[in-house]
Amino acid sequence: MNIMRSNKWVTFALGMQGVAMAAAVAGVAEIPAIRQDPAGTAYDRIWGMSTLYKDETNPLLQEFAIQGQLQTQYAYGSDDTGHFGSGDMLDSCRWGDVEVRRFRLGLRARMWHSLKFHSLVDVNPDFSPTFYKGIAEMYLSYSQGDAFAFSVGKAELKFTREQEISSKEILTFERSQLVNQFYGGELTGAWVSGKGIAGGLLYELGVYGNDRHDEWTDFDGGAMILGKVGYNYTLSTPFDLAQVELHYLHNTDPGWSEGAGSLASPKYGDCVAVSNDLTEGRFALMTEAFWGDGEVGRPDVFGVSVMPSWSLTKELQAVGLFELAWSDGDNGVFLPTRYEAKSPGAGDKAGDRLGSAYLGLNWYLYGHKLKLMSGVKYTYLDGGSGGGDFDGWSGWVGLRLGF
Repeated sequence: MNIMRSNKWVTFALGMQGVAMAAAVAGVAEIPAIRQDPAGTAYDRIWGMSTLYKDETNPLLQEFAIQGQLQTQYAYGSDDTGHFGSGDMLDSCRWGDVEVRRFRLGLRARMWHSLKFHSLVDVNPDFSPTFYKGIAEMYLSYSQGDAFAFSVGKAELKFTREQEISSKEILTFERSQLVNQFYGGELTGAWVSGKGIAGGLLYELGVYGNDRHDEWTDFDGGAMILGKVGYNYTLSTPFDLAQVELHYLHNTDPGWSEGAGSLASPKYGDCVAVSNDLTEGRFALMTEAFWGDGEVGRPDVFGVSVMPSWSLTKELQAVGLFELAWSDGDNGVFLPTRYEAKSPGAGDKAGDRLGSAYLGLNWYLYGHKLKLMSGVKYTYLDGGSGGGDFDGWSGWVGLRLGF
């Protein structure tokens, strides 16, 4: 990326954070300098320190806080041809053989009882060549109720129900393979959303530039148009939660890229996902079906995923993720690129059908703000005529911290 352009966007990003900081200074000018720790557990007091100011009676600034994520994981897997795992990742994203999956810091603020500011920037794990790596998310949202919110800025494209769940709260180490194949990245755009309409309707409509950058989208490529509609039908069921959603994603320029070294937009013109969530007591079940209209040399792909979870105690949770994916043509489904595709015998890393089964155990020390995770996964890929067969196991242990 051009250095002058990069510096320009870094300056703008820091300026956006400065807006929130300036509002904070104005809002707390007459507040005593020593903030009182909240009552509660030691965890409450420690995490409460991230909230620098909170006063619902202040008309200008209601809350100002720092936020962040640190997610680390060790992975080890094998198939008939050899071993693979987190030790195969680039040195710049590892601490030894432990991958630093996400390392982010930012600010959040609530202002004028209707405006929210949210930011997270990626941090280089080894703080080299710089501390700052890029903008993960930075946007403003305006809302005066659940029925309508308008947001503008940079955010993760949340197509599919799995992708809607924040990386702070996902129950597995990685999402389903087709969810990752459809992943558009963190993009700049504008979107409107709402929920609780007419008893349970929800919606979202957003337009984003499809060119992916560490900072702001340049809008040199096409557009990603994302629409969602759903219904929360809990009241007509015996469940604690029952909700169905339909997502539609259109890419006007599938596969667009600035060239070598640039992340390409997904090579699917149209994608559809249908999901259903059920929760009752300690049990939850999320099911989802996917379809993608392949372009730029890709065949259509289809898939289903099932994610059950069971809270064994208040701290321990068992979770599973079972998926099947197949393509309407040769080599439409890819091995997960993070680990399995690094197997010595992964071949062309693509096939016609993929199946996987994941079983994990999560230990919540402080909810999703501090948890330990472990899991084991079996993955099978039928390479078809391309010869990309894979049959292997992998296991993980990891830490998730967020504030």
